[in-house]
Amino acid sequence: MRLGSYVRLLFRHRLRIHPLKYPMTGLVGACTATNSILALGQRALYDRRIGQTDLVAPPLFIVGHWRSGTTLLHELISLDSRRAFPSNFDAFVPHHMLLSRYGLQWLMDLLLPARRPMDNMALAAHSPQEDDFALVSLGAPTPYLDIAFPNDRFRERMTFDFDQVPAGEQERLRLALGYFLRTLTVRYRKPLVLKSPPHTARIGYLARWFPGAKFIHISRRPDALVESTKRLWWALDCTQGYQLPRYSEERLESFIHESCGELYSAYFRQRPTLAPNQLAEMQFEQLLANPADTLAEAFEQLELDGWDRLFPAVRSYFERNGHHRPATRTANSIPEIPHPQWAPYAEAFGYSNGEPRHRSAAVPRSNSRTARLGPAPKQTSETCQ
Repeated sequence: MRLGSYVRLLFRHRLRIHPLKYPMTGLVGACTATNSILALGQRALYDRRIGQTDLVAPPLFIVGHWRSGTTLLHELISLDSRRAFPSNFDAFVPHHMLLSRYGLQWLMDLLLPARRPMDNMALAAHSPQEDDFALVSLGAPTPYLDIAFPNDRFRERMTFDFDQVPAGEQERLRLALGYFLRTLTVRYRKPLVLKSPPHTARIGYLARWFPGAKFIHISRRPDALVESTKRLWWALDCTQGYQLPRYSEERLESFIHESCGELYSAYFRQRPTLAPNQLAEMQFEQLLANPADTLAEAFEQLELDGWDRLFPAVRSYFERNGHHRPATRTANSIPEIPHPQWAPYAEAFGYSNGEPRHRSAAVPRSNSRTARLGPAPKQTSETCQ
């Protein structure tokens, strides 16, 4: 953030900061002051160019609930060298990434942990990152702002249902996202592939804001999602929050159920507004079991080119990272529905006794492409989102 946005965030929460977090508060404050100074330089040197820049092509958005496989899918599609993605560096310093990318990216590599706290995946300044973190830095109204004060989240949290966000805040988010994507285009001059779970409730808006945009939704067993998302929020709240988490496990579970209801009520309302070649849906389990066919069918449905170019990179990824596979239940077991809020999700994406109502091809019948990918990843502890 810039200094002004940071100070407003702290005072909006009445400086309810735990004493153990005072050093982090001061360090981040110094960083935001630096961001404000560097942002002035980027504004002077690049803002006119950013304002006159059009996207190279409509973006591709990866959406889905947290821990459903969005990060894995983002990394796989980002292996295409003809596409660009926001890196950690881009997302965390959007105000001055054009100005400081040569001088400060090494510093971010030093500051970042080597592994993500929620799943132990490798982390670096150049790794793909969610664009909602850039929106946080830009001061846009995204629910990720609630991470800063996790105990306040249950009293004053922002909704994940974008239809319920006031029109003025929707417009602020649109302007911030547009600025960020144009800035990425100035840097990379390539089509963009983006990923952020809150976009799941914004697909109709994103399709209007960026005509021709494409979407891939990935789903996962609801019972696995709830347990994994609990670990995600706890890890983020402990490491990124200015408070020590004081909520109960039951309250966190309730928050996860409520968030699912908000996220997918918006998704199911907006989904019919997209054309068949704009939205493909896949299962995480399907992607792991048959990555080549699953990705190829999504590309075919969305009428995207580049699969032949991407395929060798995907094969190398699985050969190189074969140990990154979450422990999964048997394919034949019927998933548990952890809460009634998850029932529409389970029915829509094929995790109930009913038939899945996907807007994509059925589970692949052939393993011909998968055979060329090499051995399937080994089942170990959960390490991929």
